[in-house]
Amino acid sequence: MFGWLSKWWRADRAYFRGCRLAREGKHGEAAKAFEEVIAAFPKHARAQGQRALALAGAGHTGEAVRAARRACEMDPRNHAPVVFLGQIQYDAGNYQEARKAFSAAARLDPENRLVKAWLGLAQLAVGDAKEAPELLGAHLDYGYEGVEGRLIALAEERLWGQEGALPLEKQLTAEEGGVEDSRAGFWLRVFSLVRRVVLWPLARVRGRRAAELLMAEEAFSIRDSQEAIGHLRAAEKAGADPGEIALSLGQAYYEAGNAQAAAEQFARLPEEDRRRPELALVVGGALFEAGRYEEARPYLTIASERYSRDFAPAYYRGLCEIALGNRKAATAWFIEAASRLNPHVARKRLEEMGRVRNGD
Repeated sequence: MFGWLSKWWRADRAYFRGCRLAREGKHGEAAKAFEEVIAAFPKHARAQGQRALALAGAGHTGEAVRAARRACEMDPRNHAPVVFLGQIQYDAGNYQEARKAFSAAARLDPENRLVKAWLGLAQLAVGDAKEAPELLGAHLDYGYEGVEGRLIALAEERLWGQEGALPLEKQLTAEEGGVEDSRAGFWLRVFSLVRRVVLWPLARVRGRRAAELLMAEEAFSIRDSQEAIGHLRAAEKAGADPGEIALSLGQAYYEAGNAQAAAEQFARLPEEDRRRPELALVVGGALFEAGRYEEARPYLTIASERYSRDFAPAYYRGLCEIALGNRKAATAWFIEAASRLNPHVARKRLEEMGRVRNGD
């Protein structure tokens, strides 16, 4: 009796240790912990299912699929191991096999919204979009970051580079995290003109450098990036601080839509300055927009860690992975982004996929 209790206690500890290791991203160690459980209790379906997920996380897809199938055989009336099998197949890009698994899970638990969402994802992935938006749309009110992150990954993979597809920031309002790119209003320009008339003589007394910097600041205030660039260039020729000019020019070029020129200006700054969180986001954004995805990665990572409630750094970090063909890594970043603006981001991308697909 006591021997059995001791065996059960050790297996129970190993199971929860495996769950903790999986949460920490230590998938190989997690798989070994679940193997301890299975060695003690060979028909432990939950441990076998969790082992399958851990193996998939460690990159052992084939072994993970076999483990998930064994879990399904052990508990044939439970939809959970079938969902695990579908998730593993989906993340491996085996979308037809994923759809089969999610369809089987839906038959086992027809009212489960999460299962329906997985099925919708798989249907989108194989190009069958007839019922998928309805399944996913209903689910997004319920909310589950893992599904939403995968939906964003799939949407960006399909929308990437397609003519007429809107980037996410163009779908969101400024309050939601979109880009505010409108020109300054009439009264803002009037107030700027008054300030120039009043302050210009004082700045001229201090020399051309001060005057040009003043004019550049006023141009920034009315969101006229091209004018700001001209004054900053003139201030640089008049002896303004190179670091200050590089920073301001980088921001001006970025706002003007010249990402490559912005990146070149930021490159003039010391690396320790570029890695400051408040600057890392714009540096990473400029490198991303310039198509320099590998270089953008570390800066966007820094920004994502610092701005933990802002979806944009994690979202663009995921876009870097999409651009580089690393779909699984992109999904992890999109899950993070979805958790910060959840489920709004996923819904917007689903709507955009439908719009582009239908040629609207």
